Amino acid sequence: MRTFRRKLVLSTIATALLAGGILGGRKLYISRPAYGLPYNARFTPDEEDRWGALGGSWEVADGAMRNDSNDRGAKLLTGLPNWKDYQVEGDVQLQGEGSAGMLARVTDAEIGENSFKGYYAGVRTVDNSLNLGAFDFAYHEVAKVTLTESVKLFRWYHVRLKADGCQITASVRADGMSEVKTRPLNDPDCFRSGAVGLRSNGTGGVWRNVVVSPISSVVASANSKVQTLPASSTTALQRPKPVAEGLPSNPTQSIISLLYLPPFGNPAAVIRGTVVLTRPMVYVQDSTGGVEVQANSIPTLKIGDEVEVAGEVDVGKSNPVIRRASFYLVREGVPISPVVITANQAAEGNFDGRFVQVEGFLRAIAEGKDGALTLDLDSGTQSFRAILPPGRSRSHLQHIAIESRLRLRGISVIDPRFKMNSDPFVILVRSTEDVDVVAGPPWWRPSTLIFAGLVLLGLIFAFNYLYLFAKHWRLRAVADERERLAHEIHDTLAQSFAGIGFQLQAIRNSLPVGSKSLVGQVDLAMLMTRTSHEEARRSIASLRPESLGSIGLLPALRECAERMVKNGNVKVETFGEDGGRGLPPRIKDTLFRIGQEAIANSIRHAQPGTIRITFHRTRSSICLSVEDDGEGFVADSDRAGFGLLGMRRRAESISATLIVKSTPSSGTSVEVKAVAGSPFLRWPWWRPTAFH
Repeated sequence: MRTFRRKLVLSTIATALLAGGILGGRKLYISRPAYGLPYNARFTPDEEDRWGALGGSWEVADGAMRNDSNDRGAKLLTGLPNWKDYQVEGDVQLQGEGSAGMLARVTDAEIGENSFKGYYAGVRTVDNSLNLGAFDFAYHEVAKVTLTESVKLFRWYHVRLKADGCQITASVRADGMSEVKTRPLNDPDCFRSGAVGLRSNGTGGVWRNVVVSPISSVVASANSKVQTLPASSTTALQRPKPVAEGLPSNPTQSIISLLYLPPFGNPAAVIRGTVVLTRPMVYVQDSTGGVEVQANSIPTLKIGDEVEVAGEVDVGKSNPVIRRASFYLVREGVPISPVVITANQAAEGNFDGRFVQVEGFLRAIAEGKDGALTLDLDSGTQSFRAILPPGRSRSHLQHIAIESRLRLRGISVIDPRFKMNSDPFVILVRSTEDVDVVAGPPWWRPSTLIFAGLVLLGLIFAFNYLYLFAKHWRLRAVADERERLAHEIHDTLAQSFAGIGFQLQAIRNSLPVGSKSLVGQVDLAMLMTRTSHEEARRSIASLRPESLGSIGLLPALRECAERMVKNGNVKVETFGEDGGRGLPPRIKDTLFRIGQEAIANSIRHAQPGTIRITFHRTRSSICLSVEDDGEGFVADSDRAGFGLLGMRRRAESISATLIVKSTPSSGTSVEVKAVAGSPFLRWPWWRPTAFH
């Protein structure tokens, strides 16, 4: 047993050391400054869960990352905080007036224009320059180089930001334009490490071919051939005309007034508002409402652009739609804030086509054939749906748990193209950044209860195993101690009584003839010695570990009783079952010891004529009784003898009930009742002992 415990302890320590070594080694490996480098951003939907957005409306399109929002200081970050010396570069395209570029060594990033620490390099339209700056929750521009050509929209610029120790440099080049570099920034208190990112300010942008390389590989490839920048491509869409190049001659009208146009003839109308959605269709909103705009050629619009739209109004459906529209850009503005409403308010239809914020509990997530995600939600008794465009949606929302409370920002529509018959409205969410988890699912949901039940069941089994294991150790220790005491009694008292008896026999043999009084005293001493020797042998037999094995309980007790009353006038009777099958060995041995003690007490103190041993077993209980017709005694638990106390403790060890009934001159009955089954399932306080 000691060897087993030693092996168990040593194996536990070895396992703990091995696990600690593996975890520590993995942590050291991951914490290396070059871990994860070089990194090439592929900008595919299955890779975009590595990027986290702070502001903006970021989506993957044609192998590039787009931000279709005019947010100020929109950021998209990736990488590890321990990235130290590296170079980040990529192709950048501006979608409007503002700035866009690359970030390096970013830490402590939050939503906000300047809410982070790190370095920035990018191109800016307002002064046609390449900028190098540092952010410490405030912008500090350290270098600016005016380009030889004006910064053009929809033109690809290759921006490079290099962080080598505390020397930070930036450069930019374009197709047909030579490379321009800033003077290096040397700051002994520089930011030492951090992630990389993409940033636009006041406009949207497109990024592609983003690569992060460690300084060592940058130096090795410094003399390699410079890659030719791809030619600019604005796709087939044309930039909206400036306001001075041809605004519609008709006066503008509010969007809500479109509801009151005659429902025939497709009347013409001109509206002015802010773009609130660009995909999968364009929605424009003013202070009175929102409307869907359809055109043969949709220009490259951004969320926040203020536009004038001229077209034909289709009022044949429940809500008007502007068709064959022409767009006229008024100015690039900041995205508007959503209107906070409830699901019941959205269901009334008064906010159709408007940018709103609503909350609900997530019930299901489904992915369409085109990759768009559909969220089924409800708020109280009102159910509705939310649709997210394909791109980064799947990777960023697949881990949201069902029953979570979500806050969504998007366009509320009641168009039959999107909603099902049971849904009064649908929220067209612009990007995953417009989905916030307000609260996780409640703990009492079925999946959590099932998981908690499995964990509890596992803990019960583990506790039961440890309990039985500890009990086994305790019983083994008790058995070892009993065996040691049996050996001690055998080697000391039993041998001493045998020696004393031998010496007394020698003294008696040497007594002179006629010494009757001495002979009587010696005989009495020899009798006492033999009696004490028998008691010692009986104690040794009771202390020695013994298992009945396959022998039945009732036959074993009968044999024990007949051995005790051999050559006497006591009759032994047995009734009941054999009790040898299906009975746990521990319970069987304990009942045998209790019955053995009850028989011995009866023979020793009661002077019985008959001893009756009865064993009875049912599906739920086990009962053993030993009765005699002897003298009896006053059964008082406060003055119980050592034998009764021993039987009581043995009964408690198997959670059994010990009942002793006895009155003077009426015999004695000792009854033990045990519950059949696992003791772990019984109430811990169910261990009564009664005397009658």
